Amino acid sequence: MNIKKMLFRLSAIAASGIAVFAVGLTVKAAPVKMADGQYFDATYYAQKYPDVVAVFGYDQNMLYLHYSLCGKTEGRLPYDPSFKASDNNSNSSGFDAAYYAARYPDVAAVFGNDPAMLKLHYDLCGKAEGRFASAAEEAAFGAPLPAPAPLQTTVNDNSVEIQVLNLVNAERAKYGLSPLSYDPANLAPGAAVRAREIVTNFSHTRPDGRSCFTAISIPGAVGENIAAGYSTPSAVMTGWMNSSGHRANILSSKYHKLGVGYVYAPGSPYGYYWVQMFSS
Repeated sequence: MNIKKMLFRLSAIAASGIAVFAVGLTVKAAPVKMADGQYFDATYYAQKYPDVVAVFGYDQNMLYLHYSLCGKTEGRLPYDPSFKASDNNSNSSGFDAAYYAARYPDVAAVFGNDPAMLKLHYDLCGKAEGRFASAAEEAAFGAPLPAPAPLQTTVNDNSVEIQVLNLVNAERAKYGLSPLSYDPANLAPGAAVRAREIVTNFSHTRPDGRSCFTAISIPGAVGENIAAGYSTPSAVMTGWMNSSGHRANILSSKYHKLGVGYVYAPGSPYGYYWVQMFSS
């Protein structure tokens, strides 16, 4: 069955009241939420893709069926990327695909503009990497933190590093785990080095190809968490705790020491870079 016949068949099913797609919605000049949760602007889609209109007309259901079956894989956009979901509270999940694609062109270059693929990237990678789900979320992180002193190995009680340590121990206390002690001699300098390295190479592999753990002198049982884009200790901790792998390091009973690295790099892709290094 060719695509056109399939679309007309699905449209007939929709007309019978059995369809999983929205039926009876009027065409609007802004995205509306379809029955499957996807936001779609039929007016934009028709104006953007006249080749589709030439075959399938202006009916919203037909245009959405085309997008779902063909347009998505062809890289067509379901709505104007300049639209912000926060403008009319249209995205209750907090994720704005149009914002995400525009904010992170490196992601869009690989995954295209398909909202489902962009949301999948955010859930699996973006959140842990410190990427923002929406403009509102980015704006909520507040003023930038000051840059730390180069390669500092000692910290005061008000430093961002100690704030992270306290937040880690607060999470561990919820599960009856012993608190971690700050390690200024081994883990802290290693984490400070790693924070600077991930500005240019966001990876657990160092820029020279070695393991991240070569940055510390006494490895033992070790773990590393990295993040970027979060401008406060509480924000980065929320990001880590929402990621299963990072959360596992924070709540591991085998770790007893922690070092934290932080860098604010204006003009860099993410601005704020964080590292936690754990050891037994």
